[in-house]
Amino acid sequence: MANNERPEGASRPPFEGQARRAGAQAGGQGGIAAMVAVGAAVLAITVGLVMGLGGGEGGVQKEQGEQTQQAATPLSDNGGDGDGADAAPPTDEEQQAKLDKLAAEVSKKNNVQVGVAILGENGPLHAGKLNEEGAWSTIKVPISGAVEEKLRHAEAHGQPAPRTAMEADMDAAIHYSDNDAAFRLWMYVGDGADRTAAYKVRDYMRRVGDPTNAAKQFEDGAYIGFGAIKWKLTDQVKFMDGFRCMNGSDKVLTRMGHIIPEHKYGLAKIKGAQFKGGWGPEPDGRFIYRQLGLVPGADGEMTPVAIMVIPNDGLEPTAWDGVDALGKKLPELLEGAPAAKAEEEC
Repeated sequence: MANNERPEGASRPPFEGQARRAGAQAGGQGGIAAMVAVGAAVLAITVGLVMGLGGGEGGVQKEQGEQTQQAATPLSDNGGDGDGADAAPPTDEEQQAKLDKLAAEVSKKNNVQVGVAILGENGPLHAGKLNEEGAWSTIKVPISGAVEEKLRHAEAHGQPAPRTAMEADMDAAIHYSDNDAAFRLWMYVGDGADRTAAYKVRDYMRRVGDPTNAAKQFEDGAYIGFGAIKWKLTDQVKFMDGFRCMNGSDKVLTRMGHIIPEHKYGLAKIKGAQFKGGWGPEPDGRFIYRQLGLVPGADGEMTPVAIMVIPNDGLEPTAWDGVDALGKKLPELLEGAPAAKAEEEC
């Protein structure tokens, strides 16, 4: 991928490479390859693993006209016929025990390290070894939310707002994880400066209810890129719990319901899920695949979930199998789980 001209002080975020099954066409990108030099993009293809900046223009049909919010669809693979609707919801202790069991089983059977978080009655519940790692392309969700909010503020005050261009970039960044589009969104939020964008996204996330410090790289004097922001699974659950309270978040969530087939792993196994994935190699060589999202329970209520795996063999197909196993078994835990805040509850 060729380098592009950027505003002064702006650096290309290191994004993860493509995730696709063997033989699939090239297309779609993931998150931010850590330690990528400022203003440079590196693409290295290995067996079963794509590192660095992925392509995203070749071989993938960009989705158009996907602005209509889909209704949440009840789970179809796990019963959920409404029986026992009057039964008391599971306690956090019961949910934690089931979550611990799930993480242990998936880890053992799929040769992966696991992290999984769901919403409990008293806050996020977490199981597995993994929690805080690089956000990779999952950070494109709060970036898109901040863009939509900024556009609406400008429009409400009669100020210039590049709605058409930003809508196209949000489509690209969420639907098929285009990195160049995400960079333009980031620059719009930050008025052309990485530092400003980092603080604006941090403030946005905190207003959603997520304490993540998206500007920590600047405070530490070691900015790499926005995909390298450390984001806990438990904080991603907090973010998704409050996201529907934000003005314009419905448009981002609609896009999260239309992820391209090449990226449909993990939470995609739950019908009606709205999710975004992120993947790539950490500086220490570990390959990560992670997702956050809202998934429907048996009654159709949307509940926040975040998952992550690191394959012990370092191979991307192993990671796919790991998140797929989590996606298939999670619905059993989500029956009776608290729903994310609806707009009228904010």
